[in-house]
Amino acid sequence: MIDAETALQLGMINRIVPLAELRDKTLRFAKRMALISPEALTQTKLAINRGADAMGFTEAMHAGLDVVAPLYAAKTDVGVRFTEIRQKEGPRGTAAPA
Repeated sequence: MIDAETALQLGMINRIVPLAELRDKTLRFAKRMALISPEALTQTKLAINRGADAMGFTEAMHAGLDVVAPLYAAKTDVGVRFTEIRQKEGPRGTAAPA
């Protein structure tokens, strides 16, 4: 996890919005996006995804899942301990499926 300032410096985001302005800014952005044709948005998303794939992003995600997925599913001592630590110390909303 990184903070917003670091994400901005890395180019992962293009602006930081104060919480008090977040709803208004988000709705304004959504209204601008709604003016763009669905076909143009679809093709732009495709181009972005293909660019990410060309840089190895999808392959990196799969590699990460190959390592982490067994820990989520495992009923071994290590898997159980991993789940306990993740639920106690990890990001919110990451409870393992029952």
